[in-house]
Amino acid sequence: MTIRRALSRLGCAVLICAVAGAGCARDPEATAAGYVASGDAYAERKQFEEAAIQYGNALKSTPNDAALRYKLGQAYEETGDLVKAYSEYARAADLDPANIEAQMRAGTLLLVAREYEAARSRAELALAADPNHVAAHILLGNAMAGLNDTVSALRQIEQAIALDSSSAPAWTALGAVTFLGGRRADAAAAFNKAVELAPDSIDARLALANYQWASGNLEATEQTLTSALAQDAGDVGAHRALALLYLTTRRAEKAEAHFRALATDTAGRLALADYYMGVGRNDDARGLLGEIERTGERSDARAARLRLGAIAYAEGNKEEAHRILDAVLEERPRYAEARTAKARMLLADGASAEDAARHAREAIKADANLLAAHYTLGLAALASRNLEEAERAFEQVTRLAPRAAAAQLQLARLRLARGEAGAAVSAAEQAARERPADTQAAVILSQGLRAQGQLDRAGRELKTRLAEQPASPELHVEVGFLAFQRRDLAGARAAFTEALRHAPESSDARAGLVAVDLSEKKVDAARARIADWQRRSPADAGLRILAARVELAAGDSSAAERMLQDVVAADASHLEAYELLGRSYAAQGRVAEAIEQYEALAGRAPSAAAGAHTMIGMLHDARSDRAAARAAYEQALAADARAGVAANNLAWILAGEGQLDDALRLALVAQESLRRRPEAEDTLGWIYLRQGRPSQALASFERARERAPGNPVYHYHLGLAYRELGDDARAKTAFSRALEIDPKFPGAADARAQLAD
Repeated sequence: MTIRRALSRLGCAVLICAVAGAGCARDPEATAAGYVASGDAYAERKQFEEAAIQYGNALKSTPNDAALRYKLGQAYEETGDLVKAYSEYARAADLDPANIEAQMRAGTLLLVAREYEAARSRAELALAADPNHVAAHILLGNAMAGLNDTVSALRQIEQAIALDSSSAPAWTALGAVTFLGGRRADAAAAFNKAVELAPDSIDARLALANYQWASGNLEATEQTLTSALAQDAGDVGAHRALALLYLTTRRAEKAEAHFRALATDTAGRLALADYYMGVGRNDDARGLLGEIERTGERSDARAARLRLGAIAYAEGNKEEAHRILDAVLEERPRYAEARTAKARMLLADGASAEDAARHAREAIKADANLLAAHYTLGLAALASRNLEEAERAFEQVTRLAPRAAAAQLQLARLRLARGEAGAAVSAAEQAARERPADTQAAVILSQGLRAQGQLDRAGRELKTRLAEQPASPELHVEVGFLAFQRRDLAGARAAFTEALRHAPESSDARAGLVAVDLSEKKVDAARARIADWQRRSPADAGLRILAARVELAAGDSSAAERMLQDVVAADASHLEAYELLGRSYAAQGRVAEAIEQYEALAGRAPSAAAGAHTMIGMLHDARSDRAAARAAYEQALAADARAGVAANNLAWILAGEGQLDDALRLALVAQESLRRRPEAEDTLGWIYLRQGRPSQALASFERARERAPGNPVYHYHLGLAYRELGDDARAKTAFSRALEIDPKFPGAADARAQLAD
């Protein structure tokens, strides 16, 4: 069985299982020999399940027979039970270290399961038995690459090629390692060399196609995969890859033939049903799934019922869908795919995001390698505003499948919202490579580049995408915001107008045009524009909120408040109206009314409660009501234990009251939640300084200063830490710099006193 086929059949993490047996017979060797002969006969007829049973019976009499354990491992591998296969190969290799093939097979399965350190150990044991074993060098190289040691990996692969320069697998491995090291030209040459050396090798062609796909050359990918099928029209890997290629490039009709070619067993028929469901051919899917449910094994029948539930949900029969899934889960509570489907349904229902997350976590416990479970957990965590868990979940998806564009897009959004433009651009670039026609990927990439100040590159990216999709309103909107950032108001107006031509009700394009009007001081034009849109859509609450924004910008807060109150009175679910009312009241010093609006917002939307209570705390802080501020921040943290701003501000209050241990706990929460925000680092440093830990305080203050060098307070605090450490020269420099930036900053008097001391 090839490594590639082992890859496709791996369904769970590799566990080390010991198969212990004991038997008693008058002639154990004769009894074992009989079972072995029977097992060999079954294996010859490719009845591997029966062969495995007979080999297992033989091992009850001779448990330390390394050759027999190797045979049992082969039988398990042929049945697709890679966990048991690994166990037997490992036992065989441990009983007979000279059995290189057992070491290699155990190591290969470990490599497939991403157990790189253990795979390296198996490869090294094989090389100890035969230092010139080409495949062992390749295995060791792949393991080192998995451990991110590309230098050592390259050395091992080059040694394999030196031992056998005609080895196509060695050249394929060289291509993979050089690609990981960023040497794409060398990788291309190595993959092509492998195909040249073994033109009949499907594995070599699939490796080349994988490289071409990762490089964004989709036309070459298709040609290589087609040539692989010309070599072997029934190759499962080539059919699967072409089907996926056609789906991801929006040519679903061309994928059908390949899904049909895969439908030679139950797994292939389920994949064909998934295809039918994906293209909306539910009746075709239902017929195929009904047949599998009637004739398949119990596990296959459950898989079919799971999909029938998905069809019911998609067709609006939600109650029936939940009934089907609940019955499946009652039968098999640890069915990871069913748990994941239940979580997705709960999210789509708008039910408790935490319930959805609970099902997703249970799915991950059952199958830690199930991508859909990790991705669904990320979505559920987003819905409950647990951004750290969401990011961890999406990162796990990308670790398991680096080309998972949907997860990369989610990561890009999260990082962009957190202000980490570089990380957002990196994730968006990966998503854009995998989805060259995806406008969302292009838009998020441009937004990240704009946040970095790379306006020219953002423009080039958008120009390229618009040449391919000139009717995309999302792309035109992003072009408008790019022009707006460049202060090219005419260009921005033209782009937003073009977006509205393709999508007349685009709220982003409308907001963009109004922003241009306001930048040009054309308040009356903005009002007229909104009035025209309202004549066509009189019930559009979003337009009334946009009109209120115009009045706030024009300084007519009374008109804005009337509009927003009308929105809330008509539909209390418009949370943006509450937030704008709160801001308006706060700007006018009407704190009590502002607090009332934010309290209403918290009551209307539990997901917004943490933010609303944080704003209430800040309003109380602004009028020096520390007790009320503390209570509000505590409410925010009760709604979301990772509410960073609330944790940071409450930490300051507690530090001022001398509760330094509690303050430190909250400051660490704020540091984790507000990554790269200088305020959190400054708070943490201040608490360390109050605790008499100036070295740790110094490190935090330095991070705050690096992230906001124009803030005099951070320089002042840095000076205090240096003073505590006895470094008066650096303390003097820090105090002086703080006063240079702003001679009247809070703390300026003490900075002067420190300098005079």
